[in-house]
Amino acid sequence: MTQWYYADAQRQRQGPVDTDTLRARLSQGIVDGSSLVWREGLAQWVALHEVEGELGFGGAAPAAGPEASGPMPADATRHAPLSAAYPGDNPPATASASATLPIDDHAAETSRWPPAVAGGGIAGASASTNDAGATDDAGHHPAIDSPLHPPRDQSPLSDPSAWSTAPLASDPSPTTTSSTTPTPGHTPAAATAPPPGAWDAPPPPAAAAGLALQDAPVVYAGLWRRVAASILDSLITTFAVYLIVIPLVFVVALVTTRGDSGSALDDGSALGIAIVVMSYGIGLAIPTLYFAWMQSSRHQASLGKLACGIKLVRADSNGGRVGFWRNVLRYLAYMLISVLTLGIGVIVAAFMAGMTERKQAPHDKVCDTLVVDRWAFTEHPERQSRGLDTVSIVVLAIYGLILVLSVVVVAFMLAAIGMSQS
Repeated sequence: MTQWYYADAQRQRQGPVDTDTLRARLSQGIVDGSSLVWREGLAQWVALHEVEGELGFGGAAPAAGPEASGPMPADATRHAPLSAAYPGDNPPATASASATLPIDDHAAETSRWPPAVAGGGIAGASASTNDAGATDDAGHHPAIDSPLHPPRDQSPLSDPSAWSTAPLASDPSPTTTSSTTPTPGHTPAAATAPPPGAWDAPPPPAAAAGLALQDAPVVYAGLWRRVAASILDSLITTFAVYLIVIPLVFVVALVTTRGDSGSALDDGSALGIAIVVMSYGIGLAIPTLYFAWMQSSRHQASLGKLACGIKLVRADSNGGRVGFWRNVLRYLAYMLISVLTLGIGVIVAAFMAGMTERKQAPHDKVCDTLVVDRWAFTEHPERQSRGLDTVSIVVLAIYGLILVLSVVVVAFMLAAIGMSQS
């Protein structure tokens, strides 16, 4: 049985559910025709009305109406509805004026969108058919008949050009093979079919893609994925800091001891202070520039976040990129919160990243940022993952093993020192 996923009103992914459950939730109002759904085999999330055929929401059986003795022209559906409402008489001036104008199919579909699906029929189209039933030639209404169940005397329309959205150059009068001669101002019954309902015709691909991009559910990065990414980034930045600081310390010490000021620095206090200040300055500058540069790039993520499949976005935009200076402020806010609170801010940040609805730490709140899955706000939101990926699991496992070994080594050393003193 097909398993479906859908986005609820809070843009959170739900599922999997079977077809009957999804149909029941549609009837309960939990989802509607504009809700996004996905199943295995679809390239991306689509609006619910695009897969109504699979869910069994096809059009209702056609009502008995006038039957045409000849085929209906493909473009007759654009000019006939108002004539059918006034059989034998001329329609009002406003009606005839609008009947001769080209119809924007997309606008018509939007204005006629049904608020709910009840039996799959189109009430307005059925009413038009009943009014048109008073004309001479009786037959089935071709536009009201479901595309899944065509009338018995007509094959399904398979030519997409029959519903072309291009404006008509002229307003030709439809020709029929009926023996009845149409009177002026009266349109034959075979040409009184309105355009197909909005439920039967999906929106344009561009509109569907925009809908999927804006309304697809977002998976926020939880605590452990962020911890794994932070471990990898810490290894990278620490290596970069030591790669610069260690050679620089040797150079400064060598130049100072060989210079004229060497006698003034014999006690080593001034040199030690200079080296400490320089080391801390470099240790703060390199991670700040690293995160600001990487997270403001097109990847929107540091190397650790890229490895763990997450990225940083603006919270006040639809996945917008975070700027360089906002990233600088974000890292400085993280450092200040951690240092000024003597490490308590790190615990608070971990709690907020793991428990809050949008997984925002204090520095995310300050700079209005979000950490989300790498596929969020893209054309393939169905590829998002809520759990830990392989890289995160491996990193956390190795880091946990190192911590355990460190505790064992420290305990062993303390025990050895205690035994030697006794």
